[in-house]
Amino acid sequence: MANPIKFFTISLIFSFLYFSKIYGQKEEKSLLYEISGNGLSQPSYIFGTIHVICKDDFFLPEVVKSKFASAQQVYLEIDMDDPSMMTEMQKNMMMPDGKTLKTIMSETDYTKVAKFFKDSLKTNIAFMDGMKPFILSSMSIPSMLGCPMQGYEEVFVKMAQEQKKEVKGLELVQEQFDAVDKMGMEKQADLMLVKMVDNWTEGKKELKQLIKDYKKQDIEALLADITNSPTSDAGFEKDLLETRNANWVPRMVTIMKEKATFFGVGAGHLGGAKGVLALLKKQGYTIKPVTKN
Repeated sequence: MANPIKFFTISLIFSFLYFSKIYGQKEEKSLLYEISGNGLSQPSYIFGTIHVICKDDFFLPEVVKSKFASAQQVYLEIDMDDPSMMTEMQKNMMMPDGKTLKTIMSETDYTKVAKFFKDSLKTNIAFMDGMKPFILSSMSIPSMLGCPMQGYEEVFVKMAQEQKKEVKGLELVQEQFDAVDKMGMEKQADLMLVKMVDNWTEGKKELKQLIKDYKKQDIEALLADITNSPTSDAGFEKDLLETRNANWVPRMVTIMKEKATFFGVGAGHLGGAKGVLALLKKQGYTIKPVTKN
């Protein structure tokens, strides 16, 4: 892996999507939505990503490319082309207060997780004992996917650079880490390491189905895929999705008034009564799915 910190960034956000419930849209299937009305002189667009996917499964409809090209600026969840992003990531990867996996997990759970990393991921977890559990869990994603990977954020950053568009972030790296760290290190270890190992075979099947339904642009099916996952957690969902959605929308309102914008965020943030689309509707904007030019 050429750049492990960059991979952690992408897989971190993917973990947010995978380990949370995804809500559906009861309308035409699409991952791309137009935001208009309420005083906007030009529409903006929001696209729901899946942050890590097999290269062979990656797709980007022409209509998405067209709307991306029409935008004056690009906003992702975080500013992926900010030179300081890697430094901020590194600052937040380690557990606070000298905690280690051995101090936050039972001996039985630690042994089980360590054996899994050694046997399945060919990694000695003892050398990373101080890393946050969700960072360690992200290391399992290549094995879970079992294929060369592609990230939508990477593609959007490259497209923006080629089109000389500025890339910005809806939130800071610190805010993103704070959202997942709010559950505490012990709960992180249980949800993202112990349960991951216990449900590995089933988790691979769920991920395969999730990607299949993502390719169909079927948000309703994604909801069905994730709702009954053994790694679902209501409190985590609220901190990771609902609270961040509520924080993003006022920022999006200000951003869209200034320039026509292309937003790219995890598909899990789009739907539901407390999703970004519903919150924008409550603000008076017209939201409609875009399926063709």
